[in-house]
Amino acid sequence: MDAAKIRHLLTDLARVNSRYVRDGDYRNTVRERLVAIDRSPTAEAELAASDAAARPWAQLVETSTALAGIRLDPAAVRHLDLVVGEIRADATFAGISTAVVAGRALADELGLPLRIVMVGHTTGGNSGSAAEAYVTSRFPGIEARVVPREALLDVGFSPDDTWLATHWKTAHAVDVAVRAGRVDARRVAYLVQDYEPGFSPWSTEYAVAASTYQRGFQPIVNSSPLHAYLREHQGLDIDPELVFAPDLDLDLLRRVAAGRRSDDVTRVLFYGRPSKHRNLYRLGLTALKIAAVRLADSGRRVEFVSAGEAHGDVDLGSGHVLRSRGTLPWDDYFELLASTNVVLSLQYSPHPSHPPFDAAISGAYAVTNDFGGTRGGLHDRISAVAAEPDALADALVAAVRRDAADGPGEFLDVAPGLLGGDLRSAVAAAAVRLTAAAAPERDLDR
Repeated sequence: MDAAKIRHLLTDLARVNSRYVRDGDYRNTVRERLVAIDRSPTAEAELAASDAAARPWAQLVETSTALAGIRLDPAAVRHLDLVVGEIRADATFAGISTAVVAGRALADELGLPLRIVMVGHTTGGNSGSAAEAYVTSRFPGIEARVVPREALLDVGFSPDDTWLATHWKTAHAVDVAVRAGRVDARRVAYLVQDYEPGFSPWSTEYAVAASTYQRGFQPIVNSSPLHAYLREHQGLDIDPELVFAPDLDLDLLRRVAAGRRSDDVTRVLFYGRPSKHRNLYRLGLTALKIAAVRLADSGRRVEFVSAGEAHGDVDLGSGHVLRSRGTLPWDDYFELLASTNVVLSLQYSPHPSHPPFDAAISGAYAVTNDFGGTRGGLHDRISAVAAEPDALADALVAAVRRDAADGPGEFLDVAPGLLGGDLRSAVAAAAVRLTAAAAPERDLDR
């Protein structure tokens, strides 16, 4: 190896170490990759407790065997098992929030207690009890036991439990458990919140994620645009009554709207997540830099801030700096949102994404990227334009000028039915189907 290559390797190592120290999401990503390569003691114990049908799946992805060795106990109390990666205070984004709400609703419909099962390896400093405490504080009225992956083998599960998968890695874990005879496929629902194969490049992860849609689990789909995309790209004929609009906290957004004020400075919030490719971080940065140039001589004071994931502050040029607030707790994020009247939030996937709607409904002007014509006309204060820097910059400049001229708007919800039906109605429809699927077995038992 020549000296130049060694220098490059050392430089890369220094950058990786620096980011590992300061970026919690990056640490979790690295840990997941390491687990997929190096068997952890937890994964070894799962394999030892499983049978031959599950063992070929070991290390396909890091969650493959998480449920493969669970212990079935016919005397155990039946539960609705809500399967998530991990719940922790600094990473309860819209997807996890919707999953918990949907899990509680499905448990109520089936008359079962709710139990949350974490199949991701637990982050240092977190625990089942810490996650339980957070669920209680974050979701008033929802109480659930939380079982971390490291404790799953200590729990007795009823063979008649109903399971709700919430992300492709959780659906895959449930699928392997079905193959191993630990979970009844007729008792599995799948909360599909985005076209998740697109979260990875074409790869093993892409293929496994896509396969989860074909496992026959009862779907519950988050948004009409995603429903259409699943029909076109997966051939899934899903009843529209199983499709719901994004579950937005409208009471909270009313409070955010009430807190907005006109000001002599426009604050622009960038929902920036460098590690999530679908959020188009670098594309957004370029658009912000172009907008900063175009706003430099406008006479309007503009400040730029980002939230969603930690990154270094960025010099946008023309005297503007993008200040990173990193990953924020739920309440802190909405407090920041109330002080920013223009929001740039990108997502290159068919799900319409929560941040633009949080912004627009609560009175801010949101700029996002279109995706196959699915985002235009959804709200008067959402500009959905081509996913290219000039178009995004033009939309940002127009939003800043609109704020300068008119100030923020009032609370304004999305038109009913535009994005799908009611979440609880969709969950109720799924519960009816799950009950019917299990009915022949109960009749046979009698």
